Amino acid sequence: MSNPSNAPSQASVSASLTQAILHAATRLGLERQPLLDACALHDEQLVDPDARIPFAAQQALWLELDRRLQHPEPGLLLGRNLTPGPFSVLSYLLQSSATLGDALTAALRYQRLGGEGGELQVEEQDDTLSLLYRPLYPQHPATRIRVLAMMACWVQTTLPLLDGFRLLDVRFRHPQPDDLAPYDDVFDCPLHFACDDYAIVLPRDLCQLPLIQANPPLQQLLRQHAEALLARLPSASLSARVIGLLGEQLAHGEPDRAELARALALSERTLQRRLADEGCSYQQLLADTRRQLAEQHLRDGRLPATEIAWLLGYSEPSVFFRAFRQWTGLTPGEYRARYGAG
Repeated sequence: MSNPSNAPSQASVSASLTQAILHAATRLGLERQPLLDACALHDEQLVDPDARIPFAAQQALWLELDRRLQHPEPGLLLGRNLTPGPFSVLSYLLQSSATLGDALTAALRYQRLGGEGGELQVEEQDDTLSLLYRPLYPQHPATRIRVLAMMACWVQTTLPLLDGFRLLDVRFRHPQPDDLAPYDDVFDCPLHFACDDYAIVLPRDLCQLPLIQANPPLQQLLRQHAEALLARLPSASLSARVIGLLGEQLAHGEPDRAELARALALSERTLQRRLADEGCSYQQLLADTRRQLAEQHLRDGRLPATEIAWLLGYSEPSVFFRAFRQWTGLTPGEYRARYGAG
């Protein structure tokens, strides 16, 4: 049985998120250097917003914050003081999405860029949508402060981006505390404790509403950067890394399988064999990536279908039109008319 006091050695988290946590702590009156000393980190490790640090180091930081902050629920206090800017590409990508639903789709795909301390899942019911978070080692003493900070930050960040934003209820794994005031201040909805998961439950129809800071051109640039970062994470499966590199290559035309294999330090034959071991192929991943990007462009933006074809690396628009019809049974124009943002 693994030791719950330590996360797996390969798990890592975003340096920019760690930087944001430290900024929030200093705003709350704590000195930065003792916090860095407590988790054996140095400022040089946090300069590059795209850098990674060990998840275990951030866990040590959370424990130190839990010890030093004099508050009934330090995680909620920190979450209300976390600003999204230092989160770098992931935060800006979510804020520039066309709708809340699109932001959640991006959050699911790129969640590892924020950190590998747990898994975000989305469950849809008839009229509700639940954001479930399953932390790595839920019994770890740092989990409560860490997850509460993330939940509070998400609510604080989303609230000004979406007219009519509201929560239906929120669920927590830990027992009900004596003082509920900090929870009511952040969530303003029914609270449930001693649950199986941490969860935020929303009205499902909120997902269709536009975000105030929607910016499709900026989002496209950020998505390319996010795909490249995702491909570099060493613990990703080979197929996930291939998808990330394909997303990056598609921004420059027709993908090159030989170039992609070289980027992964593999021969083309080894690439093909290892993808087969994961139950997929290069061509399948390329088609799936093109389809996902095509559907996103048609739903969210105003780009002509011919321009989307060029963006996805097709030499002729007619080839893209045929492929899209095979995927969906619809022409690009029919798909946009049915599923577009309006």
